[in-house]
Amino acid sequence: MKEHLISLYEYGDWVNQRLLKPAADLTQEQFTREVGAGFGSVHLTLAHILGAEELWFARWQGLSPKTMLSPSEAPTISVMRERWAALSEERRAYLVNLSEADLAAIVHWTNMRGQPYALPRWQVILHCANHSTHHRSEVAALLTQLGHEPESTDLLAFYLQRAGWQWEPTGRS
Repeated sequence: MKEHLISLYEYGDWVNQRLLKPAADLTQEQFTREVGAGFGSVHLTLAHILGAEELWFARWQGLSPKTMLSPSEAPTISVMRERWAALSEERRAYLVNLSEADLAAIVHWTNMRGQPYALPRWQVILHCANHSTHHRSEVAALLTQLGHEPESTDLLAFYLQRAGWQWEPTGRS
């Protein structure tokens, strides 16, 4: 199971780069413009993904942060790249060192409203990957609406690229 979870986070890092590249080409006005999907703007939606990933990584470790990243703490793509790079490195080292028993262990945390929860660690880790995938699709839609369509973010594209294949989804004109 561990290698599958690591693979999902490697995929997430790959997609983040595919989204941050066209996002860096946006003007400041486009970056913060309320377009509709996700949290309204590319900036707010990316900040939510980053903040949630930092929050959930803490929760995997049994911590219960009282706050989440504020968009003002990640005002630019450059700051987001730096934070994601640090998080990705730390998260990968953490995942690599987990045993099957660690993955099955129950993790306890309290949400920001003070409500306690507990689940097996692997489920909390998988939730975070799934949550980010959902919001990354919103960022892709926002970027497309702003005229900066990203490259494919398909999981299949990631695996095929890692295997040395060139692939583009069909159905595009």
